[in-house]
Amino acid sequence: MDEVSFEFAPAGEDFPDGLRQIEIKVNGVDFPELVRHAELPSAEADAEEEIAGNYIGLVAGYMRIDLAGQFLGGQGTPMFEGDDEKTALLGCGCGEVGCSPLMARVTVTDDTVTWDEFEQPTRPEWDYQGFGPFTFDRAQYERALMAIDD
Repeated sequence: MDEVSFEFAPAGEDFPDGLRQIEIKVNGVDFPELVRHAELPSAEADAEEEIAGNYIGLVAGYMRIDLAGQFLGGQGTPMFEGDDEKTALLGCGCGEVGCSPLMARVTVTDDTVTWDEFEQPTRPEWDYQGFGPFTFDRAQYERALMAIDD
């Protein structure tokens, strides 16, 4: 099983003081870094290496976030037409989740939470085959999500 952690962290130096992002780590690695490795082959083919993995965690000051909806298979925050089966896990590096988010299907069972079917809706030709799925123990996942406010 994979392991996840969620944490409020400063949004970064390009953002106003006090803005925080939901930082995600999967198996101890920053999730945007994992995504960057998956996106590099597609980005290189498009001569856009600099935008591979250019994500930030969802910025609470830029959108209203329903944690259960966003990360536990609820409706989340719709970003694009037809994305009702997927949710944004990461926002664009500019901080605007509606700009170029990383979308995924979040499937919740009694025992697990799985992220799969990743896509970048503004770059539909990018290939995420071989990236994920990530399957988490539901109890560990929920503890990590509840700890976000600590």
